[in-house]
Amino acid sequence: MIISQKLYRGFTLIELMIVIAIVAILATIAIPSYQNYTKKAAVTELIQASAPYKSAVELCLLQTDDLTTCNAGENGIPDNISNQGRIQSLTVKAGVISVIGQNNLKGIEYHLTPPANAQNQWTVTCSDKTVFPAAFCQAQ
Repeated sequence: MIISQKLYRGFTLIELMIVIAIVAILATIAIPSYQNYTKKAAVTELIQASAPYKSAVELCLLQTDDLTTCNAGENGIPDNISNQGRIQSLTVKAGVISVIGQNNLKGIEYHLTPPANAQNQWTVTCSDKTVFPAAFCQAQ
């Protein structure tokens, strides 16, 4: 009697379906985490863009002792920014720095309010605390 043995090469349909299911489960977990990570990374662009303005407002406050004179384009404070990179606008009015994001940061904004004198901390107001660094949306 002749016994024929067939050699099967490759994967069965069940094995392929299991692999696809595992990949789908991993993707549902990884994609939202990655999107949130990239948004948090983009927020640092907003924070870094406001750094020179913060220093300039502090210097203006020390020199003039009057926040109402600390506006963009005056007393050593750089001009306002609009539509650059992820920044829709960065404005300074009476020492208050307002940054509004655009593109993938649409709706994200924060405001830096200087202290009444040079010895207190800045007040930071954030629109979405989940995308800013943990300690950023507190007094600085």
